[in-house]
Amino acid sequence: LSMCQEMKSKLTDLFKDAKLNCIIIKGSGNKAFCAGGDVKCIAMEKGPFVPGKPGTLRSDFFREEYELNYMLANAKAMRNSTNKPEKVYQVSIWNGVVMGGGAGISMHGAFRIATENSLFAMPETAIGIFPDVG
Repeated sequence: LSMCQEMKSKLTDLFKDAKLNCIIIKGSGNKAFCAGGDVKCIAMEKGPFVPGKPGTLRSDFFREEYELNYMLANAKAMRNSTNKPEKVYQVSIWNGVVMGGGAGISMHGAFRIATENSLFAMPETAIGIFPDVG
């Protein structure tokens, strides 16, 4: 959840830069680009599920994740507020595990570079969760 919130905040700041024309997203280590969200933690959350109710991991995580995906998919539109309609290209560098939400934050970009260490999966489909990247 915090990673999605931090990325949204950073993108909001980046889109204000009139000189921005490329965003490069990569993992912080050698193990993974992004292994996605902790679906088990979300599924194990106590209490009844109330769709859209803020303050629960079930609602907050997916809302934040999908808003982040929307920002990345609509980088050009987000940039229009600066009166600079040029395309903002996104390059995702996959090195290591790319799963679930990690795939989601990179699929809408113009370029994805996969290294020989990349492992791609959408495991949430096995438990009935609709993939965020369509």
